[in-house]
Amino acid sequence: MLLSKPANAIVGAAHHVSFMRPYGLFDIAAVSLANSLTLFAFLDSISDKMDYIGINYYGQEVVCGAGLKLVETDEYSESGRGVYPDGLFRVLLQFNERYKHLNLPFVITENGVSDETDLIRKPYLLEHLLATYAAMIMGVRVLGYLFWTISDNWEWADGYGPKFGLVAVDRANNLARIPRPSYNLFSKIVASGKIMREDREHVWGELQTAANEGKKRPFYRTVNKYGLMYAGGLDEPIWRPYAKRNWRFGHYKMQGLQDPLSRFARCLLHPFSHKNKAETERESGTLTREPLMANI
Repeated sequence: MLLSKPANAIVGAAHHVSFMRPYGLFDIAAVSLANSLTLFAFLDSISDKMDYIGINYYGQEVVCGAGLKLVETDEYSESGRGVYPDGLFRVLLQFNERYKHLNLPFVITENGVSDETDLIRKPYLLEHLLATYAAMIMGVRVLGYLFWTISDNWEWADGYGPKFGLVAVDRANNLARIPRPSYNLFSKIVASGKIMREDREHVWGELQTAANEGKKRPFYRTVNKYGLMYAGGLDEPIWRPYAKRNWRFGHYKMQGLQDPLSRFARCLLHPFSHKNKAETERESGTLTREPLMANI
């Protein structure tokens, strides 16, 4: 227990946050309950003793019944976390609004993705940095960003299966360290303080090429016949195709509730929608976040 601290030391807590959303109408209550128990309760009890708030954010979780739903059109890490950069932006705004009376800054203490192929990691890194910068433009004070992690590691629930590292570890060759392309990309951003438009387009193009070619990558979660994921990891991965969905920051289109009643209601209301497809596509063009190509 910390009873006192040096005058020049800053103290905070790293708080794990997922962006949770309900799969169906009857999952709304479960999401509300989970958020009420996990989102703010702990920080509320210590917020007046902190100098900053640390946010550990990896992605979104789709709650379905007593489990987490694997949405086939979504992209996932090897360890089953849904890739959703907009969630980090929304979480930062939400926490900033909650604790703005304390004027506390934030640190992204963990943000990363398990991806042995490195095709997901590169756009994941860029899009979450852009989400962080967008929150800063909206007035959120962010002191720093820590990517998880520098090299492949042991995960408590998954062992050495999912690969989180910017640097690969060859455990069959005297633990040799092999930098992945994402290591060089992150180094470039740190050195320049910029995200270049051509880098963003290039890494996204690489991922979409793999998705369109039907390529697959490892996935370390068991999924039952109802599409629910189990918490425990697999010793040997199954193989899952890359998602074709556009999950980049500012481009992810949130799906509505997917239970039969909600789907039926949308079918009934669809003819009365005032926006046609062309209008929607024109509006989506405004979400490219052009200003975010500036210095970060």
